[in-house]
Amino acid sequence: MVAIMPQHVNRNVTRTWLVASIVLVIMGSAQAADIRIQIENASSGVVFAELHSAEAADWDSPLQQERSEQDLVFRDVPPGRYAVQLFVDQNANGQLDVTRRGLPDEPVGFSNNPRLLMGKPTPSGSAFDHGNADSLVQIELRRGKPRRNTDQSVER
Repeated sequence: MVAIMPQHVNRNVTRTWLVASIVLVIMGSAQAADIRIQIENASSGVVFAELHSAEAADWDSPLQQERSEQDLVFRDVPPGRYAVQLFVDQNANGQLDVTRRGLPDEPVGFSNNPRLLMGKPTPSGSAFDHGNADSLVQIELRRGKPRRNTDQSVER
């Protein structure tokens, strides 16, 4: 029977776990890449964007949020399937304005550019694949209801 000294087991196990942890951290950070958003039909205002898992049932729990007047970038995103929703805040109130019927009153967009005839798409309906390299996602803005110019008076 071979006697194993506890200090040798601890040292070997600790060393193995330490090496494995370092390898996992290095591999995990090397695989994360950026998702860059390119907006088609851009309009003036601040763009608010949210990154979601494509497997999410709804748009309630974003993984990341960004806002910018220029380039939108979600940084260090691990490979997987994702969806993006965004809107352009034209009146600088920090939220998407909607009509009484719940239709967007400001430009909106979703990754994969789904048709909006049946209403707001699900994250799975807007999904795209993101790998180990940076991804470029092109999103076409859908115009909200045209704003009426309230500064001009109507002559009768």
